[in-house]
Amino acid sequence: MIADSASLDAARKNWSGVEALREKLNVSAFSAVGVVGGTFPFSLADAAHNVPLLHAFSVLNDVLAQLASEGHFSCKSHFLGALVAKSANQLPWRDVESVKSGIKDRNRVAHLGVMLSRCTCWKHIDTIKLELTQFGILQCSEPSNAPESPS
Repeated sequence: MIADSASLDAARKNWSGVEALREKLNVSAFSAVGVVGGTFPFSLADAAHNVPLLHAFSVLNDVLAQLASEGHFSCKSHFLGALVAKSANQLPWRDVESVKSGIKDRNRVAHLGVMLSRCTCWKHIDTIKLELTQFGILQCSEPSNAPESPS
């Protein structure tokens, strides 16, 4: 859907950073057993998973800003919430309401310092991945398995 090949390449490269973070966090969680009294500090793990959440929403923000600049929809704001709202009826969203819910959670992380659970982070990231696939930014693929919450 993005016509500018450099912008499309940048979006794909930036998304690969989200996937790389997922891989590193999954490996780190398994290798950290025994670090703190025989258990991994789950609150620290949850905090770490909030980083790729912010990165994923940044990629979505950049993609939507580029689509607006290319005339796919009209929006004068560069803020994610406004871009999603203005594009809601113009782009082929699969589940724009889930994205809006994710933006609320993202804002709580970014502006209030709230830490979301790993599962919540990856639920939102997988939603963004599906949308970026729907928009032709990413290749068709299934969302990765989200990390499970500690028991």
